[in-house]
Amino acid sequence: MRITRIYYHGNITTGEILTLPASTSHHLIRVLRCKTNAVVTVFNGEGGEFTATLYNEDPKAAKIHIKSFDNTIRESTLRVILIQGISRGEHMDTTIQKATELGTAEIVPVICERSINIKRQRISKKLERWNQIAISACEQSGRDLLPIIHQVSMLDEAINDVAGANRLVLDPTAADGIKTIAQKSGPVCILCGPEGGLSEQEIATSNKAGYTRITFGPRVLRTETAGPAFITALQVLWGDMG
Repeated sequence: MRITRIYYHGNITTGEILTLPASTSHHLIRVLRCKTNAVVTVFNGEGGEFTATLYNEDPKAAKIHIKSFDNTIRESTLRVILIQGISRGEHMDTTIQKATELGTAEIVPVICERSINIKRQRISKKLERWNQIAISACEQSGRDLLPIIHQVSMLDEAINDVAGANRLVLDPTAADGIKTIAQKSGPVCILCGPEGGLSEQEIATSNKAGYTRITFGPRVLRTETAGPAFITALQVLWGDMG
């Protein structure tokens, strides 16, 4: 039987009764049709998860009774950082969702030459949406730690600010593939462009910053496919998949 997983923003203590936010309450009671004493799993993004039971059926303020704690570890042994050129709304949403499911530890949204134009006043709403997508992906995939989604920055700033022992930039014209790269100890930082890819200047700039150009086969992938596909390959080769 599938156990419903929910995220709770705040401290959780075994034995207490927690009141859930209205949105979570509505989802449990109205959408999932959970009944009193239904078993749910709750996590707060700090590691591990709690087993709880539904205490009431209030769609605006449902309560759960925290029963026990499980110090489960589902995070990948490979720390992946994705620097992603901001793409169109649904494409960026997909990238955030799939990268989270695949165990990415940090996501750095960057403005590239070919990125869509985002008005400054909308950036905070975008970040709020991306964080919510990441939370939902953690609920679905079983992750107990939320990925860090950084503030939007310019590409030139991000590639120098993010530390990674393995720095890779996806470039369809590169000569080397992933199997030619020797793994170094430490995190892997991947730079992926938006629709249309990175410009020649941006690839040259990343090269100067220590990023190795990597191709991902003979086919050119869409921006929302490229990052997650490459992360999958890395998790198979160096991480905890396969």
